Amino acid sequence: MMKNILYLVALSLVLISLSSCKLFKSPTVTKIQDVKVISITPDKSTIKISFIVSNPNCYKLKLDQLNVELLNKDRYKVGNAYLQNVVEIPKKSAMCLDFNVELETRPVVKMVSSIDQKVQFFITGKGHGKVMGIGKKFKFDEPYELDLKEQLKSIIPKFSTNGQSLFKITKTTVEKIGIGETELQVHFIILNPYGLTFNFKGFPAEIYISDKYAGTGNLKNQLKFNENIYSQDGVMVFKLNNLKTILGAVKGAVKGEIRYSVKGRVLIDALGMEINQPYSYQDALPVNILEMLLN
Repeated sequence: MMKNILYLVALSLVLISLSSCKLFKSPTVTKIQDVKVISITPDKSTIKISFIVSNPNCYKLKLDQLNVELLNKDRYKVGNAYLQNVVEIPKKSAMCLDFNVELETRPVVKMVSSIDQKVQFFITGKGHGKVMGIGKKFKFDEPYELDLKEQLKSIIPKFSTNGQSLFKITKTTVEKIGIGETELQVHFIILNPYGLTFNFKGFPAEIYISDKYAGTGNLKNQLKFNENIYSQDGVMVFKLNNLKTILGAVKGAVKGEIRYSVKGRVLIDALGMEINQPYSYQDALPVNILEMLLN
């Protein structure tokens, strides 16, 4: 009997205390603090979402559930994340929580605006918290715009992903030999694993043979990509000064291989942006180029 009385007294005190704080109030997501792109690969992209969860109560709150979803502008789910561990938020205070959300890259690329390179989506979630053993559910739904301009500027002109080159040389050929000038063609393939839409419109560059300047070149034709074009073949055409080429080739021949390097700037139109970034590559010349020039 005494135990029951003590229990009722304790319960009454709890209820009185909660009443003094206008009963148990639900926790709320008061602000989307930040959204950052952590990584982008051809298959998966990771976005870190940081938001503020507030505890308006006079007692600490135990947040034991929180499921976060990312919806596109048509409100279809494109990614989600879950609270891994119980979080305690002190009374009358707030805490910033971070969630890493994994997304499929190609659907995200389709969401990018060609006007301002932003992705519009909704951050939604459902959670559950407890105060003094009493639980309540809560939910939130917030629109957000993520600016991908800098990420796209970084990805597109680098022609690489996960340490692997997306610009691959297939062959180097000597096409025409004149009295003072020779035409060299570099054949290559460009991969588009992200499904990006862009126009590779130019690549003005200088070519060096065995580290000696030999001439200039550019793309033979522009290359246009969209989400359905995974790869394309292209050609760069260089005009080489014969004398400078011979000098560089002789130096390389002594070493057993005639290497060349190309240094220039890639010119790309992508999603409303004009990208102008440095890019370089290197390979070997045909072994018979010296003989061809001397003859």
